[in-house]
Amino acid sequence: MQIRHALIGALFAGCLALAPPAQAQDTPADTARVLVDIARVLETEQEWDTLEDLLRFVVRHYPGTPAAEEAERWLAELRGVLTATQGRTRFIVFQTIYGAWLGVAIPAAFGAEDATPFGVGLLLGGPAGFAWSSMYSRRNPMSRGQANIINFAEIWGTWQGIGWQQVLDIGQDQICNEFGCYPSDSDTAPFAAAVVGGLVGLGTGLVVTRLTDIPEGHSEVVSDASLWGSWYGVAFGVLAGAEDDALLTWTLMGGNVGLLGSIPLARAWNPSPGRVRLITVLGFAGGLAGLGLDLIAEVDDEKTAILLPMLGTTAGLAAGFALTGPKQTERTEASAGRHYGALLNWDDGLALDVPMPQPAIVPVLTRTGEVRSRPAARFTLLSARF
Repeated sequence: MQIRHALIGALFAGCLALAPPAQAQDTPADTARVLVDIARVLETEQEWDTLEDLLRFVVRHYPGTPAAEEAERWLAELRGVLTATQGRTRFIVFQTIYGAWLGVAIPAAFGAEDATPFGVGLLLGGPAGFAWSSMYSRRNPMSRGQANIINFAEIWGTWQGIGWQQVLDIGQDQICNEFGCYPSDSDTAPFAAAVVGGLVGLGTGLVVTRLTDIPEGHSEVVSDASLWGSWYGVAFGVLAGAEDDALLTWTLMGGNVGLLGSIPLARAWNPSPGRVRLITVLGFAGGLAGLGLDLIAEVDDEKTAILLPMLGTTAGLAAGFALTGPKQTERTEASAGRHYGALLNWDDGLALDVPMPQPAIVPVLTRTGEVRSRPAARFTLLSARF
């Protein structure tokens, strides 16, 4: 936003420099009219974001002028255009990254060990993701909410694929020797499950968004509720004494309950994305407060240690719902529209987001004692900018 404002200022200054010397009778109304004329050029070039900022600048700094009134009417008409098309950029960016991830995951799913298949996958995956998402979004304009749902469906499908593969031991290998056969974790099955789950999520997201429009606030409710459901699944699983695969099952089921329950909730509640973000951040702060109490009291019991953060989270979410109103500030709404990429983000305020999987190569010690490079997924947990 600040960059676009700087561009607007530079554009305005350039136009003033090229304009003939101002006459003594020039008024703010004349200046506002010049800016609105510049906006028509931006409309021709389809520079929607800069156009919106320039019109807001006119409305804010030249109130009461005919040009400001025209800019206000124009903004009202422009909101419909922006709502229907402004999800395209985030959709293309995410699909390009996801294409690169598939370029690593698919060779790994087929058991590739040489560097060549992974190099080819990275070479083709990102451009392929960019190409198909550009063509699709050009033919199928999408709002921010629709783009958010498609991207989240891929992340959720990838996570569910990996999780259920682990719980159900799908594709598990066996090692046999003179003493018998023993189960062994597969190197390829998790990647195969991740690919299948992610593509199923992509297909589901595309179908859902073709059938209905999804407001941005609804998409925020769905993604945040799924994450909170997963957290509560972990907490209740620990309280129930679950471990290993049983605890993972609690986590997966909790997330799915949160996902399915959030759909009717979002429709009935219809919140702004900024309000959902603020409630989520307060829930996160409440969980951290509970963790702080654990550390202060030096809690050793596992169930008590998970209970305090869970109660803190619940109190934070409840406080967030009670303290936030249906209307948020312009800064909050702008922040809610961003995709940060890390779980916890600090950028002119605290924000929680769904971390995007990114391809990575990590060294792994094999059963024979050799160190081999293996493909993996990397998630950013914390991102801060000051």
